[in-house]
Amino acid sequence: MDLTISARNFELTEALEKYAKSKLEKLERFAHVITSGHLVLEKDKSVSITELTLLVKHSSINSKVTNNDLYLGIGEVVKKIERQLEKYEAKFRERKRIAARKRSI
Repeated sequence: MDLTISARNFELTEALEKYAKSKLEKLERFAHVITSGHLVLEKDKSVSITELTLLVKHSSINSKVTNNDLYLGIGEVVKKIERQLEKYEAKFRERKRIAARKRSI
């Protein structure tokens, strides 16, 4: 799983990068599905935008959060992506069950 972190309109600090990597480690349990990903941290005047894009086996999963704090934005975007990945995996599990049921009939 290859994840990159980039910043727009500000310089990415070491502490922020370390925090983002620690949060992204939660996605390791989905490593068999994720091929690559890109976390973009953007800062405007008073608003921070956090966007995470993951390429998975058959499609891509995107999440975007607008928040005042970058740290909170990273946490929220990871939670959103976790939910989306769980749905993605559940969809394929259900397809396998249906296919197995059809074969047994």
